[in-house]
Amino acid sequence: MSHPAGGVYLEGKIRELRRLGVDVLVSAQTDGERVECDLVDEEAVVVAAGLRYLCFPIEDRTVPDVESAVATVEPLHALYRSGAHVVFHCWAGIGRSSLLAGLLLGMDGVEPGEAWRLIAAARGFVVPDTAEQREWLATWWDGRASR
Repeated sequence: MSHPAGGVYLEGKIRELRRLGVDVLVSAQTDGERVECDLVDEEAVVVAAGLRYLCFPIEDRTVPDVESAVATVEPLHALYRSGAHVVFHCWAGIGRSSLLAGLLLGMDGVEPGEAWRLIAAARGFVVPDTAEQREWLATWWDGRASR
């Protein structure tokens, strides 16, 4: 998803996510983006609303280190498999958050092309944001058995 509205709107937006059944919120925004979006209190607000929060910053229009991303998403996959609703956000919800969501789906056996299709259908936008992000997920998928 795109980032929630910040500042005075943040608490209401997070409460609404909780009401909709979200259990875990993951931000892929950098520190600078969280300042720019007035989300510096995001973790405290999310936790106070009863959700789990994780921040895994990725620079816009780039890809993360594979090992770090897998180490971050694997515990989320376990929560997802146990029924938790995990939501990822970045700035627009097209590139970095879609990449992490694609990784989560991949860990669940969904091939990259199908993951991108599912995420695009849910978001209403073509995803991911860059060819590098598309290639990153395909490369992870192809090498996952050897990891």
